[in-house]
Formats: sequence, C-alpha cells, structure tokens
Amino acid sequence: MCKVDDLIAEYGLTAPGSDYDSVDDYLAKRWTGTDGRTSEGYKKLTDWFNKRVLKSIYEKYGRSTVSIHLDREYDVIVNEDNIQRAELAADLEGDGMDIDELKKTLVSHGTIRNHLKNCLEVEKDTQSTTNSTTTTREKAIASAKRMAASKTENILPELAKDGVVPFADQATVDVEIRLQCPKCDTRVPIEDAIKRGYVCNDHMTDPINTDPPNNSTPDPSENTESDENDSHHQSDTTMNSVPSSQTSLLLSLLALGATSFSSQSPMLIDSMLNTA
Repeated sequence: MCKVDDLIAEYGLTAPGSDYDSVDDYLAKRWTGTDGRTSEGYKKLTDWFNKRVLKSIYEKYGRSTVSIHLDREYDVIVNEDNIQRAELAADLEGDGMDIDELKKTLVSHGTIRNHLKNCLEVEKDTQSTTNSTTTTREKAIASAKRMAASKTENILPELAKDGVVPFADQATVDVEIRLQCPKCDTRVPIEDAIKRGYVCNDHMTDPINTDPPNNSTPDPSENTESDENDSHHQSDTTMNSVPSSQTSLLLSLLALGATSFSSQSPMLIDSMLNTA
C-alpha cells in the first residue's frame, strides 16, 4: 500500500457518484479518459484527491467545507509563498489544526503518478492522446482563421466606402494561414506543413532525420489539462508549435487575414502583407 491507499482507508474516501466503483476507479478512468470524458493530468487529479482528504479533515474538526472556501484554503495550504498563509495558519490553529501538518498529509503529483502506474498498473492509450492533441490543434487553427476573417470583414465596408476597393463589402472572406521559409520564397498552408512535417524541404528540415513527425505526445503520462482552454489559449498553442521565425507571419495573418475578392479586385490583403 502507498500513501494514497493509506489516506483512502484512513478517511474513508469514496467514489464521486455512481459512475465509479471507488476512488481508485475514478483516478484510473479520469487519467485514461476511459469514462468517455477528456482525460485529466496528474495535477488535476492530485488537487481533486487532496481536496477530498482536506474536506474529510475539516469535517472531523468541525470546519466549514463549502467548496469556495475549501478551494481557496487548499491553494493557500499548498503554497508556502501565499501572503494569506500566516492568517490562515492562525485561523486553522483556532480549530485545532496545524497548517504545516496539513500540507504534509496531502500528496504530491509524483505520488499520484506512482499510484496510477505502480499500484493500479494503469496504462494510457497513446493513440487516444495523439488524437486528442490533433483535435485540439485543428480547433486552434480554425479559431485563428475565424478571428482573422472577422477582423478582415470589419474593414471591408470602409474600403468600399472610400473607393479603395469598390463593392468590397459584398466580397466573401476566405482565410488561409500560410507559413513562409525565412530563407526563400517557399510558402505553404499550415495544414500542409503539419501533414508533411516541414515548411521548406531545403532550409527547414532536420538534416539527420527528414521523416515527417508522427505528431504524437512524447510522454502521454505527462498529459496536461486541456479542459478549460479558450480560443485565445488555443491560438497561442498553435503558434508555439511552429518555428519561431514564422510567428510574425501568423500574427500578421491573424490581424489582417488573407482575403479573396471577386475578379474585379486583386489580392488586397496579400499586397498589404508584402508592403508591411
């Protein structure tokens, strides 16, 4: 038995709801995502487990276990640099608890990791993790395109009104994000670059290994949380996944978009990018 097992037994921790047979069953299914939901990483599972332990301790000493207070106090307990720590320590002492002892009782990410892999002998489906990563990336690119299209659509009425591009407000916006080699004129759609594994075969490939990457996660067990990310975060993740030399191009595209007008109008946005 490990520390997780000891705490489960000591505080009588039970599964959260009827979908899981036990705490161990919950931890295993939430880590692997075999319960039909997005899998969670060690940090989230560690925080969840520790809060269950802390709640049981609070109940034992008659302290409030309202979620909003429990969450806030848990963050203070585990973070020794929190400016509210001294105040909370005094408050806990009034209820008969020592803040440092509470922290020692709780488990670390490594303990949860060892419990999952060694005690429960759970393995994560790497293909499932890869598919999840790919889906997140595709959503990020789609979000970036929508943002660029929206910004471009906002300037079309003004272009039409000023006579810069007649009837621009009636044009359809079609955004394509392209990555350009910093050493030559090679430009490819980001989707093609991801599929084949490089932007420019002459200047931007690994001289030792030119095989396209499989886009898999190196260590699926170190999976981080993907649950609460909004579209801005997803866009940041996409830009970080390409060479740093391409970031300025992506930013330009996000700000302006690549617009296809009717045959009456040339590629306005393309020319704007070239003269920027």
